[in-house]
Amino acid sequence: MKSSAITIKQISFLSGYSISTVSKALNNKLEISKATRESIKTIAKQHNYVPNNYAVSLRIQKTGSIAVILPKVTETCYGYSLCYLQKSAEKLGYRILFYQSFNSSTKELDYIKSLSDGSIDGIIVVSSEHKEKSEYTGNSFPIELLQIKGSQSVDEIKQLSYDSLINLLNA
Repeated sequence: MKSSAITIKQISFLSGYSISTVSKALNNKLEISKATRESIKTIAKQHNYVPNNYAVSLRIQKTGSIAVILPKVTETCYGYSLCYLQKSAEKLGYRILFYQSFNSSTKELDYIKSLSDGSIDGIIVVSSEHKEKSEYTGNSFPIELLQIKGSQSVDEIKQLSYDSLINLLNA
């Protein structure tokens, strides 16, 4: 069994079917006969085929990734927030990319600008300060602002983090 990644194009060559047929078979389209689907899937399995998440996200225009920008992960309240955001996001089928701003608004804006490449579905900016959404306008994705303070209880942080995630996904 090969350990390197194989593409749909390579499966097409190995199976003798068109790229379109291979794609449809791997996506369980009923217009492809069961025998053909099984043949193609066997080849894919033998060669450790894994779908290209970037190609899939381009097609469905959803990455399944959310960025979280927080001041400093070593501060307990932000660590709790990140933990709850990640647990909740994973339950909803999302993964978290996290960035530390070290309390720098310039760094936050730089991260937001660099994430404007279509690699994420939204951003949650965590801060102890009250911020206005108008500071973060002009993006092609939603941004949610989450204010967390060290004086808040773990339960409050958990609820605020969850609410922020749900607001982002519903934006």
